[in-house]
Amino acid sequence: MKKFLMCAAALLMAVTAVSAQTPEEKEASAKRVEQLKSEAPKACGVAEIDDAAKTAETVAAATVEVADFTALLDGATPSAEQILRATELLQRIEGTSAELKQLTEALGKATSSLKSLKNPMKVKSATRSVSYVKTVLENATPELPYQAKLLGAIVSGK
Repeated sequence: MKKFLMCAAALLMAVTAVSAQTPEEKEASAKRVEQLKSEAPKACGVAEIDDAAKTAETVAAATVEVADFTALLDGATPSAEQILRATELLQRIEGTSAELKQLTEALGKATSSLKSLKNPMKVKSATRSVSYVKTVLENATPELPYQAKLLGAIVSGK
């Protein structure tokens, strides 16, 4: 009987670990993901700004993909296939984190390029692109560690 209760408690803990996020964490994550789903701006013709926007689009897409996967498993016991997918996504987060660091550096270059623009038509589209990069940085920076924590719980079975 004691072994049965211990196994039942362990199983219950494993199931609730995936859904162990507080309602506030879930709400904040949902808001961040919604911001990351915004459409990337069109190219503005300034290489540094366009490169930064393209990297931001890649980071946003990767973050949304992970968030969609973890939302699928909310409160459910993951299958072996889902655990394997979670492991792959956890590795992808590591790569995305490196891209996030590059994006931070690219934002500095993009901002200085924006300041040097003289053409008012380019300034408008370039400003939109730089704003998009900032939005992605503001939302992906806290979201990636949060998603990594959730994926880690799925992979470890906790």
